[in-house]
Amino acid sequence: MCDGLEGTLTLNWNDGFIFAASEGPEWSYKFSQLKGSSDDGKETLKFHFRQADGRGIDRKEITCSDLHSLIYCMTSFLTAKVATIDPSFVKVDARKSGI
Repeated sequence: MCDGLEGTLTLNWNDGFIFAASEGPEWSYKFSQLKGSSDDGKETLKFHFRQADGRGIDRKEITCSDLHSLIYCMTSFLTAKVATIDPSFVKVDARKSGI
């Protein structure tokens, strides 16, 4: 739920974050617009997105009954996204890791 609307949060590989209600997309932001996020550890996730003109911040609040699963999926997705941009992100130095 976002802004009182039931909907779906989608992370799209090319388009970024998209929140859609039954009538269609309510908002979307590119990954590069994400400036920060936080959660209450229970059911609320807050996003801070830079506006397209770069002059302000939009705050979006998502309520989800299974917040931990949502955060886990988002973290996995974003890690994969970073890894495709910078393959050295996932390199393991065996000498440092003790492997």
